[in-house]
Amino acid sequence: GGPGMASLKEPLLPNRNVVPKGASAVQTALAFAVFIAVRSFHPIIIDISKTDGKLPYGKATPCVVNSAVDIAIGNTLALLFGGMDGLKQCWDPVPLKIFSAIAVVYAFGDFLEMQSMAVMGGAAYQILLQSKLLVTALIMWGLRGQRQTTLQWNVLVTIALGMSAFVLSEDSSDEGSFQPIGLLFVVAKVFFSCLCAVLAEKHLKAFKEMPIYAQVAQLKIAWLVTSLLLTLLFDRNVREDGFWSGWDSRTIVVAISWVCKGWSTFYVLKTLDSVLKNIGEAAAILVIYIFDVLVADAVSDILPVHGKDFHIATCLMVLVIVLTVISYTLASNLEVCLTTRTR
Repeated sequence: GGPGMASLKEPLLPNRNVVPKGASAVQTALAFAVFIAVRSFHPIIIDISKTDGKLPYGKATPCVVNSAVDIAIGNTLALLFGGMDGLKQCWDPVPLKIFSAIAVVYAFGDFLEMQSMAVMGGAAYQILLQSKLLVTALIMWGLRGQRQTTLQWNVLVTIALGMSAFVLSEDSSDEGSFQPIGLLFVVAKVFFSCLCAVLAEKHLKAFKEMPIYAQVAQLKIAWLVTSLLLTLLFDRNVREDGFWSGWDSRTIVVAISWVCKGWSTFYVLKTLDSVLKNIGEAAAILVIYIFDVLVADAVSDILPVHGKDFHIATCLMVLVIVLTVISYTLASNLEVCLTTRTR
């Protein structure tokens, strides 16, 4: 994909992306640390905002607030860096039509993420999110005829089996917090994310010269409208008790987390290649699991969190999934390198 696409969404499958020459090892290390932190703490923050295991606020209301804040930030940056011409660029109707169509799909993805997190913990969500590798491989096969090697299919099936084992072990634990509908939400979220990547790669190349803050400002207009419509349609408490029903200081932190996740992702995607991104996603599973098992109980007096018991079988499953995702990523990267060399 071109720079415009890369600035918004990571490439579909691990590939041999060249990190910009200006990116030093320190920058890359910092971006990698930020990426893991954001991917880890975002689900943890959503977990902390739960009351008795449920989200007390309209599930997508933080996404609506996030979109509104991003529009304000994008337009402000455009005005500061580009004056009135920069501001007009944020409302240019030609790219706005294309950005709006893609933003609708993004908004569905965010909505499904909150629906998923409402019925499962952060660790389970982050693990099930790795199904994106399998879904993406199938989409690439169907749309582009790009097949995986037998080794890659074996690794993908191993990831799927590992995820299934983890979810079943969670379901049989005392928590019983996982609900099967959550799996449907995550798979749908993954599908929408992969669809976004395909659409972005196909349509955003023409607008790669547009500054990232102008792209965000344009994307977030339809994103805001779609998120608000989904909230009004599916959240009864928002319709009955108002938009801010159930909001407290924790919900504000969730909204801030969404904003930080978005903008830090735009920075990180320009600095990291897709191999490090996939490894970072896998590392986030470990961070969330360590928080649940070792940290949560220690901070339960300060934060409304409940730790999970340490089970060696669950720990081993987490490690198997993390290492298998990393193996798939490295194997895919090696395949690309070898193919390039033999040409």
